[in-house]
Amino acid sequence: MRSWLRIGIVATGALALLFGPMLAARADAQVATRFRVMVTNLVPLNDANDDFGKDLAKALRELINQFQTHQPVDEDEIRDAAKEFDLDMEELDCIRSVQLATQLRAENVFCGTYTENKDEKTFSLMGLQFAAPGGASFPIEDQTWHEDDYEAAAAEIAGSFETFVAQLRAAVFCGDFFNSKDWESAERNCTQALAISPGDTQTRNIYAMLLRETDRNEESYEQALMVIEQDPLHEQALQLAGYLAAQLNRNEEARQHYTAYLQLNPGSVPVRLQIAYDLAMAGDPEGAMILAEEGLELESDNVDLRLGHASYATRAAQDMSAGAAANAPISMEAAELYRKALESFQVVYGVQGDEMKVENIRTMIAGYAQLGQFEEAISMANQGIQTHGEDALLWSLYADVLKRAERVEEAVAALDEAEARDPALPNVKARQGSWLLELGREEEAVTYLQEAVEKGEQNADAMANLIFATAHRKGVAVEDWNFALRLIGLAKSFEDEVSEKTLGQLDFWHAYSLYQQSIEQEQAQTLETAQLTLPKFQQAARLFGLPRVAEYASSNNIGLQQFRDATQQYIEIEEAIIQRGR
Repeated sequence: MRSWLRIGIVATGALALLFGPMLAARADAQVATRFRVMVTNLVPLNDANDDFGKDLAKALRELINQFQTHQPVDEDEIRDAAKEFDLDMEELDCIRSVQLATQLRAENVFCGTYTENKDEKTFSLMGLQFAAPGGASFPIEDQTWHEDDYEAAAAEIAGSFETFVAQLRAAVFCGDFFNSKDWESAERNCTQALAISPGDTQTRNIYAMLLRETDRNEESYEQALMVIEQDPLHEQALQLAGYLAAQLNRNEEARQHYTAYLQLNPGSVPVRLQIAYDLAMAGDPEGAMILAEEGLELESDNVDLRLGHASYATRAAQDMSAGAAANAPISMEAAELYRKALESFQVVYGVQGDEMKVENIRTMIAGYAQLGQFEEAISMANQGIQTHGEDALLWSLYADVLKRAERVEEAVAALDEAEARDPALPNVKARQGSWLLELGREEEAVTYLQEAVEKGEQNADAMANLIFATAHRKGVAVEDWNFALRLIGLAKSFEDEVSEKTLGQLDFWHAYSLYQQSIEQEQAQTLETAQLTLPKFQQAARLFGLPRVAEYASSNNIGLQQFRDATQQYIEIEEAIIQRGR
């Protein structure tokens, strides 16, 4: 499971711990207890009359006592607890009240301040809020009341408290249903909670994760950004935003979010590696490499960071080279990434030596090969073979770099070693045969290609077509008819196993090559040339006349009849020359 989801679930649990005690039980459950609300006397400022704050608090306690799910902490209990800390009731501002609430085991606190306008006989309430110790707060808008309206003020504040409780209930149910993966119920409660309290970053963060779970990444990202705007240090939202931005191909934004997150945990290598992994899995291995690289500035010898850096740099280089032509040189940018990867791998190799994982050694060999540094790749392979010589894939990769270094004999031998260690290693004989075919050792190649068919590595059609492709490229295309005929003959050594379609192709080009070779040879039109070419024209005519050749010609828009007619004419000419000569 990805780390953003794991952290999100932890956040949901924290939300329930903070708000759960404040809530009535669900509709289908019996309420077992009433939760305690500590209502402090509002703090008078600028010599305001303290009676208004006391009277309002008393009225509010009486109203809260009518709640089925909540009850006020007794005023005397609050006063006694304050005295233990050398405080008067009038000194209980919001900070002190929240601290004192934990001593009284109160699940919620009401607090605030006010000033007095003596001329107008009014009191202006400021900074009023309900707060859960260690959790969310619910601010109440500043408002001015007449000195006789403290009961009306208390009633309005009690209504706000009821709204707060509803918001807390919806927030907890939001997290509860999220954990149980009931997305529809979770979304209903999340949106309800946010409608009441848009500034509830914990609930908005859960809502963002819910949107991610339901494949609404764009909306999820917008919600995560809102959380970050309200709380720039919100770790889960920063991590989620980084992941989502990468998913949305906004790599630069993803890197900014992850960098901001890591600034909160600058020295934590596990956190950095987890974030880099998430970024790479989301499609930005280069960004993951950069995160690892920044970590190496703090701990240059950290092996885990080095391996992560090397791995992500390699993948970024591979992604950058994807889609390029097979023999095209890699770009300068990709080459630089490979060099960075190899530098980190070499540091790790210097530490781990023989204990280095064989897959990392293989990656190093492949990296050198991508850079065209074949001697370095071969040297690395030789070192690896000394310590990991039983690894068939290592031998296979060694064979590849030997072949690319034009040391084909050694490459073929290395593949034999690979096969000896893993007889099920795919395409060993096919590769050996194709390499010898490229080298111009066609007869030897056919032996390997036939073995490839016998072992089930490849089918006969594929191997016959491989030989035919060489015949066409080096023979037919350059009008070297002897070469073409020799290679087509080798391809037809598979004729007992190939399909009719492949045989039709081979027979057509066999006939065509005989036809073209005979035209060149018969130009002198002597008895000798006629006797030489007549059997070839006759063989070409037989091949042109085969049904499978006709089907091949038709499917490839080749005018077969013209070749048949022309071949027949040449046969008649050669027969006439021979008749006259006799």
